[in-house]
Amino acid sequence: MRALLVPSGHIDLSPMETLLRQWGISPTLAQDDEAAIAAFRDSPFPLVLLGMDDTGDRIVLVRALRACARGSQASVLLVARPEQQEKLAPLLDAGVDDFLLMPLDEGPVALRLRLAARRSTERSEPLPENLELDGLCAVLLRESPVPTCITTREGSAFVEVNESCARLFGYTREEMLWRTPNELNLFETPIEQDRLGALFREHGMLRGVESRVRTKSGEVRHVLVFVGLAEYGGTPHIVSMFPDVTERKQMQARLLLSDRMASVGTLAAGVAHEINNPLAYVTANLGYVHEELTRHQEAAPAPATLKSVCAALSEALHGADRVQTIVGDLKTFSRETRETQQDPIRAVDVKKVMESTLNLAAAEIRHRARVVKDYGQVPPVRGNDSRLGQVFLNLLVNAAQAIPADGDAAHHEIRLVTRMAPSGHVSVEVTDTGAGIAPELMGRIFDPFFTTKPVGVGTGLGLSICHNLISAMGGEIHVHSDLGRGTTFQVLLQVASTPLEEAAPEQPKPVTLGGPRGRVLVIDDEPMLCSAVERILRAHHDVVLTTLAAEALPRLEAGEQFDLILCDLMMPRMNGMDFHAALQRLRPDLTGRVIFLTGGAFTQQAKAFLERVPNRRVEKPFNSRALLAVTREVLATFR
Repeated sequence: MRALLVPSGHIDLSPMETLLRQWGISPTLAQDDEAAIAAFRDSPFPLVLLGMDDTGDRIVLVRALRACARGSQASVLLVARPEQQEKLAPLLDAGVDDFLLMPLDEGPVALRLRLAARRSTERSEPLPENLELDGLCAVLLRESPVPTCITTREGSAFVEVNESCARLFGYTREEMLWRTPNELNLFETPIEQDRLGALFREHGMLRGVESRVRTKSGEVRHVLVFVGLAEYGGTPHIVSMFPDVTERKQMQARLLLSDRMASVGTLAAGVAHEINNPLAYVTANLGYVHEELTRHQEAAPAPATLKSVCAALSEALHGADRVQTIVGDLKTFSRETRETQQDPIRAVDVKKVMESTLNLAAAEIRHRARVVKDYGQVPPVRGNDSRLGQVFLNLLVNAAQAIPADGDAAHHEIRLVTRMAPSGHVSVEVTDTGAGIAPELMGRIFDPFFTTKPVGVGTGLGLSICHNLISAMGGEIHVHSDLGRGTTFQVLLQVASTPLEEAAPEQPKPVTLGGPRGRVLVIDDEPMLCSAVERILRAHHDVVLTTLAAEALPRLEAGEQFDLILCDLMMPRMNGMDFHAALQRLRPDLTGRVIFLTGGAFTQQAKAFLERVPNRRVEKPFNSRALLAVTREVLATFR
């Protein structure tokens, strides 16, 4: 038998050489720890004697030897002085088999060495790595992307750890070998290993039990724990696998966010509808009064008081427009993710959209940062020009507002990047050098109505709308931020399956307010909205008002004639959809003359109905010119 002797600065093992030779053991004396490890790696020793140093710090050397090939077979003995006994326990836990106390007594030493030699020969060899059959197991363990480890049944010390497992916990393989999970503090709580152990003893295995482990740096990670018994080195060992479920947790978080946004989206649609009805007659009446006063001013010299009233009305209209914009954002946020004629999904050039959007945001950016473009070659994406433009504009404005307005623009930048992502998506990134986002807020930035901007600057809907719009296009939006250094928003979009289409420029249609006079029926459950519509139309048409659709049906069934019917879509008792169905039975000749007034189709039934019927519609709130233009166009088709 061969033995490796590793002396320390305080214990000289050279006298042991003579004794070992007398007992038929060939000794090799190492000069230091590094030489000992090198000698063991070249030719493993079945017996190792280590001289205890003054501090008792031999754990590193013990673990290094155990980590070598055949290191688990060796019998490791410590040679220590009596006053060092209290320092032996950690070394025994680390993999030392036995110890000898100075001064050495030949009789007991010879007996302990014989026991150590027997222990070494009785230990089975580890799985060979070069044999074709058994080597397959070693290769699978070593190359598996799943974090896997092998521990002893008693004591749970690591005897083998693959690279994936070492990366999961943030240690090197050598740092983990012959140490226990409790020593390394690998679980989030001290009782977690006891919980898993109890489950293992109860069921004889673990299959996908969720747990939380702690890395060397202190980061907590979610894992699934799979545990079973297997033979390793000729004896039963515990094999544990820890798939990292970070991606699964991220998917759950995305689903939770989608569910939350869907719920808030339904609420937002209802709120938008309720706001749109009163806002419609407020806007219509303000517009009507403003136009009338303006017409009188143009016809004759107006007193200063009248000019002041007109100015006040203009301001009120501007305020109503701001409310309309916010309501429009609510409607966009609650928009169903489907392809419509209004928002066609087609092949889009993201760089072209970004350049167009950049022109709109230039005034916001110019005094805060310089723009750096890093456009890589990317194919067209599956999307919608206007909706992508809305997303990019929001991200650009947010990036600009994250940078101090009074800062030096030369020292800040907004970087725009297009590239292919590893997932096969087209990645569009907007990076700023602003204040960044606090870690505790990262989980809320896509929540509706959440904002860090001052009151009056933002509604907290922008990023929620971006999330909805990108999801509707089959894409994803992510954020990465470094507090105090900046933020990156990444939009991932699917590559288009169809080629780019050159859209023909739309020719604006001239608005003609004249045309034939007609008889118009107005149906809306808001009396004041009916009155507002009547004021707008009465100079051009004869108007009949009603707040109940059911009351109009007998008159229509009796043959009363109307050239146009303006009907609210969402009403109590009988809504616009039911009215249209009844009209189809009673007076099918009038169904094409119906124009729907809608403050937002926020039910699935209403959305499906508007997609099915060809009737024109007017979105609330509306202005007088838009309403008159639609009525003129529809009347013209029946003349």
